Amino acid sequence: MASNGTVSPAVHTANDGEVAANGAQQAQPRIWAVGGGKGGVGKSLVATNLAVRMAQLGHSVTLIDGDLGGANLDTLLGCPRPTRTIADLFERRASSLADIAVTTGVVNLALVAGGDALGAANPAHAQKQKLIRHLRALTSELVILDLGAGTSFNTIDMFLAADVGLCVTTPEPTSVQNCFAFIKAACLRDVELRTKVQRRDLDDAALRRISTESPQARAAIGRGTSLVVNRAQPAEARRVANLLHDLAVRFLGVQVRLCGTVHDDAGMSRSVRNQRPLCVAEPTNRSAIDIDTLARSLWTPEASLATPGINEEILHDGARLHVQTEDLGTAQGAVRTQVFLGDGSVVFTRRTPYVDAFFEKLSAMPHERARFHHVAIVRAVRSGRLGSLRRSA
Repeated sequence: MASNGTVSPAVHTANDGEVAANGAQQAQPRIWAVGGGKGGVGKSLVATNLAVRMAQLGHSVTLIDGDLGGANLDTLLGCPRPTRTIADLFERRASSLADIAVTTGVVNLALVAGGDALGAANPAHAQKQKLIRHLRALTSELVILDLGAGTSFNTIDMFLAADVGLCVTTPEPTSVQNCFAFIKAACLRDVELRTKVQRRDLDDAALRRISTESPQARAAIGRGTSLVVNRAQPAEARRVANLLHDLAVRFLGVQVRLCGTVHDDAGMSRSVRNQRPLCVAEPTNRSAIDIDTLARSLWTPEASLATPGINEEILHDGARLHVQTEDLGTAQGAVRTQVFLGDGSVVFTRRTPYVDAFFEKLSAMPHERARFHHVAIVRAVRSGRLGSLRRSA
């Protein structure tokens, strides 16, 4: 890391289509966008610590403060306030994001500060498209975009432009309500951009009709939503994900996948007060470990091949059980179903390889494995074939 605050070579930009010295096309970075419907749920903390952890794992990362009306990631990182911001790119005082990116106190991590000039919080359509192009031109391996709260067109469009969009919520009812509003807005905007049907015309009936008739609409709906539940216990997070999944499937036909849970503890608050990212200040903290788990699962290429999880709550033997099934992807080559009690404890796990006779007997297609596995386990629970599923004293 340079001591003068200039950017390391890992985050310079190149023109579209620039070819490396060996003749190969420059690889574009992966882009993760962190958004959500409500302010105060911890989007910036999740984005900042994800960026820090990925940098600690050896990846070159650029963190973009996309909350153009309230940029503050420099404070969370504990680095000096950058003198140049995204507003300089919009107003042509900078020719690229590399010109305004600065080093941080974390090796491999650069920061691009959000705009604080009048009007920067509401960039014009051309400015928004310019910013998206410049994100793709960065030569970092990973770009993490921290978005502002709400469901404005600019926020949603930046969310949809990313390779991975993470929607952050907490278990509080108002947060969950706003999270669903964000998921709905993103789905309808995606359908609108792909089909040119105006969002105001997409009521429930129209959405069902167009999703049947239009491959573009089906692609938008099939994108799904990746959820991070902050300040929660695992059992709370699963309940929130299950609720949002049920609502999204019922009204939009969209799957919601729980990607990570970040525990509620005092470490995160300490990190904010001390202006040191949690993954730096307290790497063994429970929330820091949650961030590490989330970062690794998002980066693993095979993770994107896994189908959305299936969640269901059932009553059995006087207990409310949560049944969760996940396709673990080609890296592990298996489907796993777990049964949880209300306190989050696991009382049953069944992991079945793709090559198992169970799937062969049913002639299950790859996209059907999780559903068949889930249904079989639920039937076994309800019939009593698995015995009593209560935690032993």
